[in-house]
Amino acid sequence: MIERYVGAGYAAAIGEKTVSPGIGDEVFFCLSPVCAVDACGQTDEERSLSLPTLERNGDELTAIWSSESSLWHKKEYVFHFTPEAATCRVRVYGSGTVDGVRFFVGDRRDRFYGSGYDAADYFAPLGLANHRSSNRVFTMAEDTKLGVLGGFSPTPLAFSFRMAGVDGRLLLGLGVLPDNAAFDGLTYKSLRFAPDISRFCLHVGFNGYQAVDGYWESPPILMLPAATDLDALRRYADWHYDRGLPRARTEHIPAWWNGPFFCGWKEQALVPDAASPFDAATQTCYRQMSDTLDARGLRPSAIILDDKWQQTYGAALPDPHKWPDLRAFTDEQHEKGRRVLLWFKSWDAEGLTDDECILSETGERLGADPTSPAYRNRVRSMMHTLLSADEGCMNADGFKIDFADCVPCERNMRLHEKGVYGVALLLRFMELIYREAKRVKPDVLINTSCCHPLFAAFTDQARLHDTFFALRDSARIMRERAALFNAVMPGVSIDTDAGSCGSRRDFMRYARACADFGVPDLYVLNPIEDCTLTAADWEEIRLLWEAYRKKRYGESENL
Repeated sequence: MIERYVGAGYAAAIGEKTVSPGIGDEVFFCLSPVCAVDACGQTDEERSLSLPTLERNGDELTAIWSSESSLWHKKEYVFHFTPEAATCRVRVYGSGTVDGVRFFVGDRRDRFYGSGYDAADYFAPLGLANHRSSNRVFTMAEDTKLGVLGGFSPTPLAFSFRMAGVDGRLLLGLGVLPDNAAFDGLTYKSLRFAPDISRFCLHVGFNGYQAVDGYWESPPILMLPAATDLDALRRYADWHYDRGLPRARTEHIPAWWNGPFFCGWKEQALVPDAASPFDAATQTCYRQMSDTLDARGLRPSAIILDDKWQQTYGAALPDPHKWPDLRAFTDEQHEKGRRVLLWFKSWDAEGLTDDECILSETGERLGADPTSPAYRNRVRSMMHTLLSADEGCMNADGFKIDFADCVPCERNMRLHEKGVYGVALLLRFMELIYREAKRVKPDVLINTSCCHPLFAAFTDQARLHDTFFALRDSARIMRERAALFNAVMPGVSIDTDAGSCGSRRDFMRYARACADFGVPDLYVLNPIEDCTLTAADWEEIRLLWEAYRKKRYGESENL
C-alpha cells in the first residue's frame, strides 16, 4: 500500500496497481485502475502502466496512473477522493470514436484480468423488472444493465453493493451531467475464470457516438458509502443536485395535479364491439366512461385519454373519425371540474417525414429526431393545437408520456446533430416536449417514467408504470417503485398507476393503499375476468376518493 485515504464513512487503500475501497477496515473491492476505451470494432489493449502520482489538497487526494495502449498514445486513470465520495475517470489522448469504456477491467494480458471483490451481491434499481418481480438483488456472478432501454427510462445508473456481515453499502454509479450523457447505460459485467476465479468490471456503452480528437475524458464512476440501498441512491442523486441539476418541482403545484385520476386504457380493452383497445379510444367511448364516473359518484381531477386517440402517433393530432370534436369533450370535462390529459407515444415515426426522423444507416426511419428543426417546429405547432384555448385548438391540460424506453440506439444513426445518443438523446426529447408544452400552458402536467436526477427538471409527475396481471401483491411492488422515485427525485408527485387487475382482492388492497404513496389512478369501470367488483367495492372506492380529496383539498371544490 502506498497511501490510505479515510473519508466520511468510507476508506480506500491506494497501491501500485490497485485501489481498494471499503467501509472501515472491510474492503469491498480490489479495483484495477486500468480502464479500456474501446473503439468501434477495435479492442483497447494495455501496453504499460506507471506508478501512481499522488497529490493532496487539504482533505482531498488525487491519484493518477499513466499508460499507453493499442488505440491511444496516452491514457490517464484519475481517482479523486473527497470526504463524501470518490470518483474515477479515464482520459485518452489521440483520435478515434469511443464504442465503450470498460472501467476496472485491468490488463487483458494478465491471465485473470478484471477487478476482485469481497462484496456478496448488489442491488440494481431496475424499477419495473419486466413488470413482474420486485426482486432486484443479484449475485456478483450475474450481469445487469441499467440504462435507457427499460421501463423507467433511464433508471438510476448505479449499483449498491452489499458485503456479508457488514452494515452499510458501497455504491458504484455513473455520474451524468447534460454535457456528458451520450451513452446508453451502465452494465455490471461478471468475468468468470475456471475453476474458482471471478472478477468484474463496469461497462458504459457509447456505440461510436463519442468522437475523440486530441483529448477526451469519460464521465465519472462514483463511489459512495451509505447505510441502505435507498440511502445509496439518495446520495447518488444528491451528487448530481450538488452540481447544479434542478430538483423536482415541489412548490406552487396546481391543486388538480394531486388527483385522483381516471385513465381509460384498461377500460378501452373492455369495449365489447371494438376489435382492439386502440379502436376504442373514441369520443363516444370516453363520454360513456365519463358518464359512468358520474353515476358512481367518482370525482377525478383529470381523465386520461389513452392509446390511440391520435390519427398518427408522430403527428399526435386527434383522429377526426374517433374524435370529431375533442375540444367539445375537453370543455365538457372542464365544466365537470376535470382536466384532460393525453397519452403520448414517444419516438414513433408514424406520420412524420424523413427530415423529422432519426434514420438508420440504410435510411430506415427509427424514430422522431428531437434535434431536427423540422420536428421541433412540428412539436411547437402540435403543442399549440393540443393545449391552447384559442379557437380551433383542443385546450387539453397535459401529457402522459409513454414508450420513452423505445429511444433508438442503433449504431451509425443519422441525426441532425452529431454526437447525440442514448441518455443525451432522451434528454433532448423530454426537454423539447416539456418546454414547448409549458410555453403554451404553464400549468400543463407532464407525466413521465424517467427516474434519474437528470430528468427531474422535465418531470412534473412520475408514473409507476404497468404491472403484470399474474401478480397478487401490487401494493408492495408499487410502493417499492414509489420509494425509488422518492430517493432519486425527492418530493416528485407520484402517479400510482393501476395495480394488477388479476384479482378482486389484490385490486381492492391496492385501492386502499395507493393514496399512502401517491395520486390514486383508476383504470377500470366495468368487470374484468377474475376482477369483478361489487357495488360495495365501488362504494368503498368512492369513499376512499372522497377521503383523499378532503385530505388534499379540504372542503374546496375549486381545483
